[in-house]
Amino acid sequence: MALYKRPNSKYWWMKFTFDGQLIQQSTQVANKRDAATVESAYRTQLALGKIGIEAKREVPTFEKAAAEFLDWLKIEHKDSPTYRRYFFACTPLKKFFGKKKIDAIDTPMIEKYIVWRSGQKSRKTGAGLDNATINRELITVKKIFRRLLEAKVIRYNPASAVKRLSEIDPAFYVLNSNEEKLYLFACPQFLQDVAVLMLETGARPSEVTNLRRQDVFLSQDYFQVVKGKTKSARRKVFLTSKAKSVLSYRLAKFKNDFLFPFNDVDGEPPMTTDALDKLHLKATADLSFQFRLYDCRHTAATRFLEKGKVDLVTLAAILGHNSLRMVMRYAHPSENYKADAIRRMDNLKTRKAKAV
Repeated sequence: MALYKRPNSKYWWMKFTFDGQLIQQSTQVANKRDAATVESAYRTQLALGKIGIEAKREVPTFEKAAAEFLDWLKIEHKDSPTYRRYFFACTPLKKFFGKKKIDAIDTPMIEKYIVWRSGQKSRKTGAGLDNATINRELITVKKIFRRLLEAKVIRYNPASAVKRLSEIDPAFYVLNSNEEKLYLFACPQFLQDVAVLMLETGARPSEVTNLRRQDVFLSQDYFQVVKGKTKSARRKVFLTSKAKSVLSYRLAKFKNDFLFPFNDVDGEPPMTTDALDKLHLKATADLSFQFRLYDCRHTAATRFLEKGKVDLVTLAAILGHNSLRMVMRYAHPSENYKADAIRRMDNLKTRKAKAV
């Protein structure tokens, strides 16, 4: 009899050999005495032939399992950026686990991966990797093993016991009007047009760069986002006069499908996110303030709340979010705005007191 507990599991597991084959699975009970009873009964059932042992399936290497996972994602998420996100998450995973057989990977090995990744640096910024990046890779590992578990290729998921790293919401930067002018002046035309559309509409960078002629409806004051990771992301993005001016210029400049082709060369595919980030880093190199291109979206969200008197439900729809929780992360009222809100509330109380 061999009973044991896995890390972070409340159930006892049994492990023994029957007819030359390893039996290793959960008893689904938390009491050791009950677990012993379950194991004994299971052995008896095997001996009497009342239950069979499933034929052991071929166990793939991690590289092969990751490749099959990505092939499935291409079909399952063909109209969203999900595939690209998991593709990049698989790259360091394959480098670490390589040709190891899936059943040779255990919980301590996955925890060693986290330690290994925590000591690496971002190729984009040169800074240490943040916990959110490592957590996305951990989620990918969990999904790969979960699919194999469901297919009964393996008997347990070693990643299920590994906890995610704690995350701190990234520091968001909200541009003021003067900073916006300085930044746009430093931008090449391509980046300037992308930034203006983000600042005016709250659109994501990829939603702008992937715009096609057929997605823009200037006479109706909107463009259509046709691809997104959620239903809420696929939406109409309504335009200000400044945003319409940018799109009008690009519709006239380019005759082919994409309005933001690579290097502004008509007929090229759309600009990649990596290339766009490099343009942004170059444009901000000599500025006295530093921020991410994505902060243009945060700036727009904050301005909508402060100046446009937009409620949170409407703001969620504008930004393409399906929950108010996400909107709360994107909108960052300034200190002056928060102080004004308190003053307005105080003045309202004073007027009511005088009226009484």
